[in-house]
Amino acid sequence: LVSNISSGINAEWPLRPGITAAKSMGNGYPIAMVISTPEVSKAFADSGLHFNTFGGNALGSAAGLATLEALQEENLMENCDVVGTRFLNGLDTLRSKHDVIGDCRGKGLFISLELVESKRTHAPLPAYHLSALHERIKDHGIIIGRGGAYANCLRIQPPMCVTVADADFAVSVLDKVLHEYTNGEIDVESYNPNK
Repeated sequence: LVSNISSGINAEWPLRPGITAAKSMGNGYPIAMVISTPEVSKAFADSGLHFNTFGGNALGSAAGLATLEALQEENLMENCDVVGTRFLNGLDTLRSKHDVIGDCRGKGLFISLELVESKRTHAPLPAYHLSALHERIKDHGIIIGRGGAYANCLRIQPPMCVTVADADFAVSVLDKVLHEYTNGEIDVESYNPNK
């Protein structure tokens, strides 16, 4: 069973028998679903272990339908591909310019930028350094997440309506902030929890 909490549903996933979906289904409205095989669904229904307080809620169903209609009418899936490709190409260009970018990867608008001490060592950038960078990026009006096994990745997951101009702006902000970091213009020590 796989959850879509961050990434939505991807038709390319070769997963069986089940996928759950929640936040993305109603564009923030509380609604959820499970996609499963008939056999798994029957076994679950026959178990008697399931109840749902809001099952079949008309408002939730309307929110889900409106979300699906907006995805189709506004070509948001195609937009994810176009803007995501632009984002990844821009980040790949930054990777060639900045020694602290270890990797950039993603699909559509589900993107990660790995920050390292240097490409030579590939050691994760210390968490407090990332905190300083994260705050500086926020100062420029860009809100992105953090994650990764060593908490050294920037998680870029903008809304599906983001534009190419938005992606270009975000890449330019990241470039500026990474230049400031490399040139010692960001006070990372003020974020050091051991001071």
